[in-house]
Amino acid sequence: MVIRRGRSSSGLRSLSFSRKLSYFDGEFERLYQRRLLPASASEYCRLMEPLLRCCSPPSRRSGSRAQGRIALGAGVLFLLGCLLLHSRPCSRFLSYCGRALLIQVCQQYPKVEFLHKVDPKVVLQNYLRQNLPVIITDGAEEWVAQREFTVPFITRLYSGHPVLQSTEVCSYWDSLHSVENTPITFFEKVHQQRLDQWAIQWKNCNKAAAKVIRAFYQRPYFLPPVVELAESNWLLMASQEENGAVEDTFVKVKDHDGDLLMWIAQLQGIFEVQLLPKDICASKCTHFTLKLSPGEIVAIPLQMWEVQYRPFSSIAIGLAATGNWLQDPR
Repeated sequence: MVIRRGRSSSGLRSLSFSRKLSYFDGEFERLYQRRLLPASASEYCRLMEPLLRCCSPPSRRSGSRAQGRIALGAGVLFLLGCLLLHSRPCSRFLSYCGRALLIQVCQQYPKVEFLHKVDPKVVLQNYLRQNLPVIITDGAEEWVAQREFTVPFITRLYSGHPVLQSTEVCSYWDSLHSVENTPITFFEKVHQQRLDQWAIQWKNCNKAAAKVIRAFYQRPYFLPPVVELAESNWLLMASQEENGAVEDTFVKVKDHDGDLLMWIAQLQGIFEVQLLPKDICASKCTHFTLKLSPGEIVAIPLQMWEVQYRPFSSIAIGLAATGNWLQDPR
């Protein structure tokens, strides 16, 4: 069998842990397309069962025995990583391991946990690195945006601020399928037509425009220093009839630019947020449906989950951003 040559050993060593995983994932897909890997999830999981027994994620209450198991698992993965740099079959095996461990994680995670006044190190080690979503109940409660961001305020801000007036937004979507692709034009329609049900989202990708919005919020305190936030940010807004039925349609948050993390802060009203497992995990893991109240932030690892939302109150306003790991210190 002819094996394609990829990155050099020195090139792989220089990559961060997350980038190595991305590279291995690409190799996995290539081998899968060439039918060199098991075709079914059951065969795949059966192959990985011995490794999963020694390095499956521990429960939160398993004590010293769990610490020993995770240490052993880390050792196994480290050994495989070293072998990987010199042996292509090992890259195939490590790709198996990474995906199987993600499946194991989501199968053992019964609900999304709520944290308050949490240490950023805990968030990094227990949630982000485990690809587990988490809600921080006091994540945005001190932000100016939570106090001031209403539909009239945002309308005045975008119609009157010189930077926001002169820059275009990105990844624009609204429920009226407007051709103008501008928030101000949409809100004029909402006002003129007296609409009760509508939804709109856009990304402030222009650096100057994103900076204007950042003046109304701070970096979430629970994010560790190794997480570098993107300069852009999103505004998510929706409305439904007072005491009316919830719209069936969820809106997806897209255009992540390959980032590893997304957070959504609830500013006004309530959003119902769905987290959908990706890829092979979709057939093995359940999705989560969350309700975010004002001041709460949900942090979502994007390697495992896709994100969509809908309003659960008459008016709902959220703010979102993405980020990446600068490095992977253990």
